[in-house]
Amino acid sequence: MRSAAGGDSLCGMPEPKSIASEADVRAVLAANDAFYRAFVAGDTLRMDLVWSGHDGDTCIHPGAEAIIGPINVQNSWRRMFGSGERLSIRVSELRVDIYGTTAKVHLVENVSRGAGAPLVARVACTNLFLRTEDGWRMTLHHGALISDDHEPELEPDPDTSDFN
Repeated sequence: MRSAAGGDSLCGMPEPKSIASEADVRAVLAANDAFYRAFVAGDTLRMDLVWSGHDGDTCIHPGAEAIIGPINVQNSWRRMFGSGERLSIRVSELRVDIYGTTAKVHLVENVSRGAGAPLVARVACTNLFLRTEDGWRMTLHHGALISDDHEPELEPDPDTSDFN
């Protein structure tokens, strides 16, 4: 886990610095953990409590279109959990950035069909949280399947700006 320290972007503009206390980072990680605990348990009530309930709540499951709005997001999880299949998810490559009342968590989900089962998928995820009166609540979950032949991206060379 790490918080962004700021730096230069590929476009040459300075990136904003993450200004987060350790307590904020721990709280965001707890909210992220609550999401994954609800996910692997197939618990719709706990999943509903993770989300902000705002009109802009968005969930993009791997290979699917955006699901927008709290009712639609809740229904997508109900359909997924209704299948009865329970997944095991190990999170890796975790990064947390917090900017005021918004927190961004990037990670990789290592998915298997139960504890100890072989890995069936790796999913690159971005989870976005909002600080609310009730604590940090999810407003975006976006998962993108990582192909088997994926090679990790290298750190950008600061001396190049080639976008070809």
